Amino acid sequence: MTQEPIDQMRRLAETTLRITVEITAAKVEHATGTVARMRAGDSELIGKIHRTSTLHKREAYAYHNWTPHLGDAAPRLIAIAPALPGIIVTAVPGKPLHTVTLSSENERDAHRDAGRVLRTLHQLPSRAASHEIITYLAERGQHWINQLTPHLAPHEVDLVRSHLQALNTLTTARVAPCHLDFQPRNLLWHADNRTRVIDFENSREDLAARDLARLATRIWPRRPDLESAFLDGYGPLDETDTDVLRHVAALEAVTTLAYGLRNNKPDLASLGRSLLTDLRR
Repeated sequence: MTQEPIDQMRRLAETTLRITVEITAAKVEHATGTVARMRAGDSELIGKIHRTSTLHKREAYAYHNWTPHLGDAAPRLIAIAPALPGIIVTAVPGKPLHTVTLSSENERDAHRDAGRVLRTLHQLPSRAASHEIITYLAERGQHWINQLTPHLAPHEVDLVRSHLQALNTLTTARVAPCHLDFQPRNLLWHADNRTRVIDFENSREDLAARDLARLATRIWPRRPDLESAFLDGYGPLDETDTDVLRHVAALEAVTTLAYGLRNNKPDLASLGRSLLTDLRR
């Protein structure tokens, strides 16, 4: 009888580490894959089965090429199983930042440390060309506009298109390895006062400032102190970075709205609507 994919991951971990590995928590289904926690001696592991080969290739590439430069601020790759497709990584300590109650000072410390981590990622070499990425983003924006035709007013379509056209002019924007889902749910805060980043399945080379979009649209408007703390760690944004952030907010609005509607997630659909309203302001 064929083994369950998660059990195949467990066996792979045993073969790789040459130690008995046990599954310690029931598998959990996520939007991007299936995850299970494992234990190998004194070490905690995460086994993940990706929903698509694209997600798998992106995360495997990131863990192989980029996250080693982040040290203990990110999980360490243990093994890759392309046929499943899946990966095994070490579990890092901490709880998702959006689930913990912290003092304002500790929140700022967490976001400052997150800025340091992202700065390190963005300083790694990149081979992609900004004009190719901008063209891709503009095409994706138009794709989502087409998908949302019944849900967008003509003035909203015009607004989003105007931002995409403006984005097309920013041909000197910084390009870097990017996480592309950099927000509190993927940032772990631990009692050692360190912030760690997980879940690299959306990562790829992109406009560096775009990696700040989810913080800039979802967190910073109501918490400017966290924006200041993050930039203390990350470093100042130049004029082009600021322009990128302003224009990709339109892309963030339509993708969030489309995802919320398609997956029956009213909270995300509402967020997408809210982001469109912010754009009009």
